[in-house]
Amino acid sequence: MSKENSVVRLLFGFSSGYNVIRPHVHWVPPVDIYEYTDKFLVIVELPGVNKEDIDITLKDNILKISGYKKEFGANDRLRIHQMEISYGYFERIIQVFNVDESKIKAEFKDGILFITILKY
Repeated sequence: MSKENSVVRLLFGFSSGYNVIRPHVHWVPPVDIYEYTDKFLVIVELPGVNKEDIDITLKDNILKISGYKKEFGANDRLRIHQMEISYGYFERIIQVFNVDESKIKAEFKDGILFITILKY
């Protein structure tokens, strides 16, 4: 475990899972995690991703957010001059503690995913 993940785990009771090598992952969306007295709020930036292409699971204290971002104009382009936008499969794995796995709610608005998980 990296020093950064150790600090995150000690301070907040979860691990970002960011540094795990997963070759099938094409890009990693940025995530903010906020803790309140009664819940966690996870905010994920997913611009250009369709709601139906997002999968969220919470099992055994592991929150997995994954999906696929389709490439624009991939079928009819002649050549690429510059490509900085990430496409393909994405995944974030976050370990959470003291949460009620049956009390998870997600909302997707304007390319931002909001996940609320209630604590015990």
